[in-house]
Order: sequence, then C-alpha cells, then structure tokens
Amino acid sequence: MIVPCVRPACADSDLPDIARLDASSNPHPWGESLVIDALKTRKNWLVETADKESETAENQMLGWLTASQWGDQSELELVVVSKAARRQGLAKKLMNEWLDFAKQEGVTECLLEVRESNVGAIHLYESLGFELVGRRKNYYQTEQGRESAYLFTLKI
Repeated sequence: MIVPCVRPACADSDLPDIARLDASSNPHPWGESLVIDALKTRKNWLVETADKESETAENQMLGWLTASQWGDQSELELVVVSKAARRQGLAKKLMNEWLDFAKQEGVTECLLEVRESNVGAIHLYESLGFELVGRRKNYYQTEQGRESAYLFTLKI
C-alpha cells in the first residue's frame, strides 16, 4: 500500500520527474516544453511516496496535477497518475488539494474538460460534485479519428 504525500511542485527540482511521469503515464503526453510552461505559469501539486528511504527516485513521484486560475475561476489542465499507482485514490487526493486551494483563493467555479472515453476520470469528477455542462464534438484526435470532450463545472 502506498502512503501518499501531496505537496506543491517546485519548477526547478521537480521538472525531470514530472517530465518522466508525463512521458510514461500520460496517454497523450504534453512533452517537456509544455510541462515547463505549466510549472512556471500554473498552480501545481505532486503526490509522492511519503517514505522516500524505501523507494527508488523513479518511484517517488506518483502523480501530478496542474491547474490555471483567472480571478474567481480555476481550470484543471491535467492530472496524471503513474500507471503502477492507479486505482488507489491518488488522483482524488490531488483533486481535493486543488479544490481546497481554490476555495482559499476565493475561486467560485472550477472547470475541466475530459475525453469522452475516459470513463474512470468522468466517474471521479462526478464523485467530487462536478456537473456535465457541455460537449465539444470531435475535439480530440485519436488513432481511430476524433472524439468529443465533455465539459464539467463545479460551483464552490
């Protein structure tokens, strides 16, 4: 069982691990330049193993969430969890960290979009109170063509 620790990301020291996590666990990786931009311009949190002594450096970083904020709105840009650490509530921990921070910052609405095929993420978002408010047809490229994006919002 993983003992998770959630903390804010540090642009300089966490970049290599986040880029590695993005490349290995994101089905549609952002690449290093977008990760760098996110670390410089957005709010970022990591989930990692709490007991660093017993884990290799590669296994310490288990998840990353990045979100933008404009005034009283915040938007989830990406949440990714290591393939080996999925289905253990780590994405939910990251989401709750983001939502708690947003409340403290006076945010009244959180937004996100998700691929229509990402059923696990959709269930997570709905369990946190997000409501489906729209759909962008043929928004994402896939190997088979295109798929829609679902738009969700949460008033807080």
